[in-house]
Amino acid sequence: MVLVALFLVNLPFVHQAFTERKVTNSGRDVEATLVDSRTINDRYFVDYRLPTSVDKSRTKYSARVDAATYDHARETGVLVVRVVPGAPSANRPAGEVPSSLFLVVAVIADAVLLLIAVVFLRRWRRWSLHEVTAVEPDGVTLTSRGHTLTVVGPDGWTARVRPGDKVSGSMHLVAEGDVLPGLPQSGLEQVSGSSYVVRGRVVDTRAGRVELEMTDGFRIVVETGGFRIRADIRDSTEVRGTLCFTPTVR
Repeated sequence: MVLVALFLVNLPFVHQAFTERKVTNSGRDVEATLVDSRTINDRYFVDYRLPTSVDKSRTKYSARVDAATYDHARETGVLVVRVVPGAPSANRPAGEVPSSLFLVVAVIADAVLLLIAVVFLRRWRRWSLHEVTAVEPDGVTLTSRGHTLTVVGPDGWTARVRPGDKVSGSMHLVAEGDVLPGLPQSGLEQVSGSSYVVRGRVVDTRAGRVELEMTDGFRIVVETGGFRIRADIRDSTEVRGTLCFTPTVR
C-alpha cells in the first residue's frame, strides 16, 4: 500500500520532469497567440493558444512568466512557445517561471509516507515478536503487546526454545465449532493450556478462515477447517479453539 501511495504522489512530479526534458530535447519554437494576461501579487500570468497547425483543438494554456516576457507579449500579442511536434500539451513558453509545486508536494508526501512506513514497521515488529516466558511439554507461554498466551507450535519447535528467547511468528486459533454472530464483547479467555475463547469483531472472511479484531487492535486469524462461518464482516463473534503459533522461517 505504501509503495502504491509513493508511486501516486510522485507521478505528477515525474511526469512534469519527463515532459520538461522532452520539450527541451525535442521541441521547436512556435508563435502562440496571447489570449489573456494578468498579475497576481506581483506575479505575471498569461493565457495563450498554439497555432492551428500545431494544435487543431486550439486548447487554451496558462503559464507564469517573467516580467520581460509578460510585457513583450502584451505589446505584440504573441508569445514564443517551445512545443513537442505531435504533442501540443507538451509545451513551455519562453520566459516561463518554473513551478516547484509538484516537487514540494512530492517531498512532503514522501516524508509523511516514510514516517508511516517506519511506524507500521515498528508496529509490525512489535506484533510479530514474542518473548518466551515458559516452556511446558504441552505448550509454550509467549508474551507480546501485553498479552501472555499459551500456544502449541509445530513438531519439534517446543524443544528448541528456551525462556527468555525472542521468537518471531504469527498466532492463529484452530476453531472447535462454527463461527456464529454473538454479543459485542472483546478479549482472549484462557480455558486451559492452549485452549482459548476468542471474542472480537469480524474484519475479514475467506474460505476456511476468519480474522477477528479486539478493541485494543489485537487481531487473530481463526482457522475454521470444516466448520461454517455464519458471522459476517463487522459482526461480533465468540470462538473456542486451540491457539497455535507458527514461527517465522529464517
